[in-house]
Amino acid sequence: MQNPDDYNDYQVLGANIQTILDGFGSFTLLASKILLDVGLGTVDDEGIGLVKLDPTHWYPVSSLIRAMDRVQAEFGEYTIKQAGLFVAKRAKQVGDAHFRDIETAMKLMGAGYHINHAKNFVPMFNPQTGEIIEGIGNYNLRPVTGKGELIFDVDALYPCAFAAGIVEGVALLFDPKAKLVHDPKACRKKGSPICTYRVTYNIPGKK
Repeated sequence: MQNPDDYNDYQVLGANIQTILDGFGSFTLLASKILLDVGLGTVDDEGIGLVKLDPTHWYPVSSLIRAMDRVQAEFGEYTIKQAGLFVAKRAKQVGDAHFRDIETAMKLMGAGYHINHAKNFVPMFNPQTGEIIEGIGNYNLRPVTGKGELIFDVDALYPCAFAAGIVEGVALLFDPKAKLVHDPKACRKKGSPICTYRVTYNIPGKK
């Protein structure tokens, strides 16, 4: 589990938090309360209790880490994983050109992660130069074998179940029967510095 106080110099884009929030589904209202409790966003104008976020504003990463940890503790890993699955689905819905094939999408996952984060309000991925500012971990794809298998080593900021949901969600966009298996010996919950996920999928045109 990440120590939120280690990330006081880092920020996350409001639009990214909103997508995560939308992914909580029936728990959105309860998750909103948690976000508000940790100081993220403001109460909606209607007074329903939903958090209101500015999509272009940079919010403290430390607060989002605290919120995600609380959501997982109170509602379980399933809810966190569903949010991750939703994030992948939403990326496809907005027409991201990087989703033309599974290998391209997976290779660029780290860039997508960093572009939604900033260090001292400077975005951590520059799409013009391809430069990434380190400091918040990554989604590291091992060399692709071309055999319908992808392996990720992830040390990103948020819970294991959330990262697994994102990786599996992207795979499912290309193959509804894709499978994700978490290496039990490589899990951040058990003290490992990384979580390792193995994704198997059908290559288009092959059985």
